[in-house]
Amino acid sequence: MRAAPTLRRRLAHLLAWPLLAVLALGAVYDYVQALRRAQDDQDLALARVAIALASRLDVDADDGLQDDFGLHLSRTVAAMQRAEPRDRLAFFVRRADGSAVGGDAGLAKWIQASPADRAVFADATAGGEAWRVASYAHESSLGPLQILVAETTHRRERLARRLMLDTLVPNVMLVMLALGGVLAGVRVAMQPLERVSRRIAARDADDLGPVPVEGLPGELTPFAGTINQLLDRVRQSAAHEQAFLSNAAHQLRTPLAGIQTQLELAEGEAPPALRERLGAVRAALRRLARSTHQMLALARSGPQAVQADELEPVDLASLLEAAADDWLDTALAAGVELQFDAQPVKVRGSPWLLREALANLVHNALDHAPRGSTVLLGCGPAGEGARLTVEDQGPGIPADERARVLERFYQRPGRQGGSGLGLSIVNEVARRHGAALSLADGADGRGLRVSLDFPSRG
Repeated sequence: MRAAPTLRRRLAHLLAWPLLAVLALGAVYDYVQALRRAQDDQDLALARVAIALASRLDVDADDGLQDDFGLHLSRTVAAMQRAEPRDRLAFFVRRADGSAVGGDAGLAKWIQASPADRAVFADATAGGEAWRVASYAHESSLGPLQILVAETTHRRERLARRLMLDTLVPNVMLVMLALGGVLAGVRVAMQPLERVSRRIAARDADDLGPVPVEGLPGELTPFAGTINQLLDRVRQSAAHEQAFLSNAAHQLRTPLAGIQTQLELAEGEAPPALRERLGAVRAALRRLARSTHQMLALARSGPQAVQADELEPVDLASLLEAAADDWLDTALAAGVELQFDAQPVKVRGSPWLLREALANLVHNALDHAPRGSTVLLGCGPAGEGARLTVEDQGPGIPADERARVLERFYQRPGRQGGSGLGLSIVNEVARRHGAALSLADGADGRGLRVSLDFPSRG
């Protein structure tokens, strides 16, 4: 799918193309006007040649040199030719009766009728060359005369090319400067939007706080306000969801515990034939209660489970002591010894989320540890941060499966009775606290050590 053009590109195109069109039209207009002025100057010079020939005829007629008209005119034109050797200059003069006074009679076909003492110009072609022709009617002492002066257009063509370059170069520079100004202006105009984009991109994926509107142009303020309204509705929806999950966890925990108690009583009073079945029901109910609790805990540990301003200092050593009270009976029933290596250290976090993560780690450790083995709970400083560890002496997890066991509902082949949510919950809690969850072999390569490394201490 083709990516949509960026706003910067659209603005640049919308501004650049009209500007280019205006500059191009301006360049064409400048060239046409400059060429027209140059042509007028060239035509004026050609007309002056015709006038000069007419003046020469008047002078020769006053001096009585009628027999030398053609020779004197040829000398005059030759002198003018030396002043501009790049073009050939030709002339022809005839009387009203059509008789030639001097010049090239082959040019007679180019003579045009013109008002007295006024030059009329035309373009002609002869011998594969372009000529510019000026026809001039003159009332002399010899009578009405038609004077024609023709000049090749090489100098005019060179002048047109030079004018094109003289017009094109500054206009191209003007276009480049204008485009540079447009792009720079668009870049400056887009900076507030880019700053907002960078701020949003740098935010945590779970941050639903309002987008700052300070420094935004007036056109972007309504857009940012709409986004903030959407974020506020998302926050409210997440808060309602968290409240529902908390109530659901509380409402489900009580009846499930009651059913378990009733089953235990019924199992004690039931005849031997039913005790085994009631025991199986009670075990299934215990797994159901555990799975329900874990799924609710996983949902409650979502992005809006705790906000940054709700975090507080949590003593990890006290957290481990509380875990000992909660899990001691379970450990004794499983024939597993709980050991502690707790050093005083605090982290900034959510107490109930950290308790939930530790409960899942201890439950998994006790569930996998063989009878007569040890589960070690530890905490303490680790560099600039803190570390919480739970280590068992069970079968461990192969290195190639350690990434997969963090996925929701994943269970290792041959493993039954669990829900595959324990480590997923721990991983989610670690993410909410900016901590790193790692799985490694236990002491002497036996069992599994799960570590939570917090970036800083509370």
